[in-house]
Amino acid sequence: MSKRSCAFAAPLVSLALLAGCGGSSSPDTVTPSAGTISVSITDDPWHDMDSMVIRITGMDFGHRNGEIHSVDMPGGPVDVDMVQLQNGVHQRLLSDVELPVGEYVWMRLRIDANGSFMQESGTGGHHGFRMGQGAGAGLEVHEPFHVEPGAHGDYMLEFDVRQGVRHSHNGMMGDRYELHNAMHLVRMDQAGGLWGTVDPSLVDVNHPGCDTAEGGNWMYVFPADADAPDDIADTESDGVPGPIATDHVEMNPDTGAHEYHFGYLPEGSYRVAFSCSGEWDEAGDDDYPADPDGRFDFHHFSGPLDVVAGQMHRHDL
Repeated sequence: MSKRSCAFAAPLVSLALLAGCGGSSSPDTVTPSAGTISVSITDDPWHDMDSMVIRITGMDFGHRNGEIHSVDMPGGPVDVDMVQLQNGVHQRLLSDVELPVGEYVWMRLRIDANGSFMQESGTGGHHGFRMGQGAGAGLEVHEPFHVEPGAHGDYMLEFDVRQGVRHSHNGMMGDRYELHNAMHLVRMDQAGGLWGTVDPSLVDVNHPGCDTAEGGNWMYVFPADADAPDDIADTESDGVPGPIATDHVEMNPDTGAHEYHFGYLPEGSYRVAFSCSGEWDEAGDDDYPADPDGRFDFHHFSGPLDVVAGQMHRHDL
């Protein structure tokens, strides 16, 4: 259901405008009934794709009171290639959208699955998407945010492609790729980041405990109160929460260093874990601490690391 509201940028507003918004007949007592937000999107890398395009038709915002406020994408549906949005690169989706004040408990990207697709690296295979169980008509993030009277909030949606894209083989029906909810939300003025380098002796091509298949080196980020790292499975049999996000550790061509980046984390304390066998950590499977394939393990788990808004904290392995 689409909702509309009016916000007043100045204390003196014409009676005609007030009437159109159901306001009082006394303009001197008008209080802003709305604020504005802007929303951008970025991606945690996944090495298996040359492109991953999601077609976004609009956004929905769920108010604490149960109302849903819907906004169509200006100018029509937008195709966003998530592979281009890595290591801090982002794309603005909505700018200065007016919403009624109050607490919101979820945000949804409305997705046209028929217009969304991925292109595999190497093979060049082209695959369409279906919406996975729980995703419905869009991708949701269930994290609260506030719209303050007359104020503006700038938000970032970070989509973890590795957790959000599920692949299965359905016999005669062939490969199936599904989009699942795997986003987190951060207000930009409250965000910081983590980055660092990984010693070459720890990466898969140099580590005797890991095979040299491409894509094994991954960093995971957890809350600081996590007692141990865990895999990316969304349905846990061991009761241990999975990571907030993951990042593929890649070599910087300018320095030769193996680096990771988590660019948009709410201010707070975190831990990071590293694995050089991350290609065996499969979404939907419980792969840690007892990997059915006997291949996946973690090779580093840090102590608490403090993230401060507006700053990048460095942690090298």
